[in-house]
Amino acid sequence: MTTDYSENEKLFLGLDLSTQQLKIIVTDENLLPLKTYHVEFDAEFKDKYKVTKGVVNGDDGEVISPVAMWLDSLNYVFNSMKQDKFPFGKVVGISGSGQQHGSVYWSKQANELLSDLKPNEDLAEQLKDAFSWEYSPNWQDHSTLKEADAFHEAVGKENLAKITGSRAHLRFTGLQIRKFATRSHPEEYAETSRISLVSSFLTSVLIGQVAGLEESDACGMNLYDITKSEYNEELLALGAGVHPKIDGVEKSDPKYQEGIDDLREKLGDITPITYEASGDISKYFVDTYGFNKDVKVYSFTGDNLATILSLPLQPNDCLISLGTSTTVLIITENYQPSSQYHLFKHPTMPESYMGMLCYCNGSLAREKARDEVNKKHGVSDHKSWDKFDEILDNSKNFNHKLGIYFPLGEIIPQAPAQTVRAVLEDGKIVACDMDSHGFTVDDDANAIVESQTLSCRLRAGPMLSNSSDSSSDNESSESTKDLERIYSDLTKKFGDLYTDGKKQSFESLTARPNRCYYVGGASNNPSIIKKMGSIFGPVNGNYKVEIPNACALGGAYKASWSYACEQKGKMISYGEYINKLFDTNDELDQFKVDDRWVEYFEGVGMLAKMEETLLKH
Repeated sequence: MTTDYSENEKLFLGLDLSTQQLKIIVTDENLLPLKTYHVEFDAEFKDKYKVTKGVVNGDDGEVISPVAMWLDSLNYVFNSMKQDKFPFGKVVGISGSGQQHGSVYWSKQANELLSDLKPNEDLAEQLKDAFSWEYSPNWQDHSTLKEADAFHEAVGKENLAKITGSRAHLRFTGLQIRKFATRSHPEEYAETSRISLVSSFLTSVLIGQVAGLEESDACGMNLYDITKSEYNEELLALGAGVHPKIDGVEKSDPKYQEGIDDLREKLGDITPITYEASGDISKYFVDTYGFNKDVKVYSFTGDNLATILSLPLQPNDCLISLGTSTTVLIITENYQPSSQYHLFKHPTMPESYMGMLCYCNGSLAREKARDEVNKKHGVSDHKSWDKFDEILDNSKNFNHKLGIYFPLGEIIPQAPAQTVRAVLEDGKIVACDMDSHGFTVDDDANAIVESQTLSCRLRAGPMLSNSSDSSSDNESSESTKDLERIYSDLTKKFGDLYTDGKKQSFESLTARPNRCYYVGGASNNPSIIKKMGSIFGPVNGNYKVEIPNACALGGAYKASWSYACEQKGKMISYGEYINKLFDTNDELDQFKVDDRWVEYFEGVGMLAKMEETLLKH
């Protein structure tokens, strides 16, 4: 059914190029989503590109996507919009997101081909010679273990995280480039003129020339020095395969500097966080679809980064995604990197960062506990959460029983699969088996939710501390004197606390989030998120939210904000802009919890010591 756009003077498009589909969302000036268009790659292109779930699986963990398929999808969705009589002429701004870390390798003919596209002819056919390699590594790719080892051997995990915001991860672009240049495709690398991220690839196609990398997404490469806002030369040497220690190329050898300079040129400049447009839309899209020639294309960013733009998130806010895995996104002004999590520049707030905690074990671990509870109580529907929820709802106080529940090997902290239970008896942490020391199946229901939340709380603390603090807005906030007493009692009981090898400070242990937002499967379970909210203790509320099409929506909001900034000729606070049009109290579902943040300080100390002394690495 065609949407009536007669009342809309200006429209914005948000694109999201994910692993399995391309989605475009249309919004108006008031950030109201009007319509969504999409194409699923398997449904339309499976036979042509031999993809399964949008990717081609190769040997040794290689997972890649055909770049031409993405171009076909762009034509497909715009053609669908054309058939729907979409008013392209009303669009004034476009932005969006791409799957993070993927790289696209342009040939030396790329800019010439991009700038000379014939209208009404397919992009994929016209740009078939624009790439030195026809594929892009997908974020699921895990074929770069050798490269990860090289980055860590050369720089060290913690130092690499300090420089780039993350340790080496198999999917990260710098590792993928090193593999491409030195192992898998050295000839194609030599023929590569530029390397794009998936986000800047989309920007490039839309403006008709290869665009610079967007700064926040560029933080996911292991090549960019975040605090210096420039490429790191040693990491470029690693990416290019000319590192003295790893590759045996001495700094005095001309190949060393040539390799660094060549990769720097291939990557191109990184565009600092800005509202300014990357360019006007390409003539191809004007002539083929009827866009106005003055449509601005604003830099695309990574998918997780676009997600945080879909909500009115302020510094110290947390977005907690409770799916198969658990992901916590944190807005912070505090650059406190760790090898156990990620930090990226924020895509619209130049002085802020996005922290990201990624846990493998989320719903699977909770479901195992639920199944055992149902088995014990003879619940016929073994997938029912009723008994599990009843146990959570009836547990008002911390009962000094926690567990480490890793049915899968864990990322945070790095550890193999294992289950460890413990109780706090007479001030001492005692490891125990099921049905010993009073630890029962029912205790697992509490302990798994508490332990997962406490792990997030421990690791969010350093990012929240010393960041903008709005706790003064809340009358129930503890005084500094109260917190000093609590901290003193905690350290007397447990000694110094360390997380992932780093000592926790008074500031990190006593930092509260501002607001917490919960999304994903388990966010639909009130018992789970109420328990989590009581432990996280945000000073300005817990919110259950549903943000369908969050990445595309965040892209549309970024386009709208950028357009508004350009009209004023200066940067508008993104938070203020979104808040004007997005009333948190009216449009989001706030839920009340019993605030047990102070009570769970004992849990914080207990879990930290369990990880330090009982966890098998």
